[in-house]
Amino acid sequence: MRHYKIIFFSFIVYILVCFTTYFSMCEYSKEISSSCFECSYQRDVLLFSLFISIIFSFLFFLLKRILKKKIHVIIIFIISFALLIFYNIYGIFCDRVSSWSSFTLESELINVFYNSYLYITISSILIFAYLRQFRL
Repeated sequence: MRHYKIIFFSFIVYILVCFTTYFSMCEYSKEISSSCFECSYQRDVLLFSLFISIIFSFLFFLLKRILKKKIHVIIIFIISFALLIFYNIYGIFCDRVSSWSSFTLESELINVFYNSYLYITISSILIFAYLRQFRL
């Protein structure tokens, strides 16, 4: 039964990462990727999200083994969840928008934050509710 919970948790994380990344950068979905001219926006989102989700799943179970209190695990996981999703969205923004233009680092971060803060907040609240509700 425990393996099903791990698989389900990883699937939930993957869906939330895909949701957050896709809707944060969907206004740039028609832009051409600078690293792969033939790659679609959906492909980039799915592949980047898969990589980030694998990291999250390992991170969560590593934190569970290291930290004793469940609330500490949840808080550290939510913070790292938000930061890594932000980094994921930043990567897509740099690949599709800022590499074709002259953005400063500050303007890149502001644009990514402006486009993603709502979706990152929603995903973080959902993952927090899931982790508080279920025992893994």
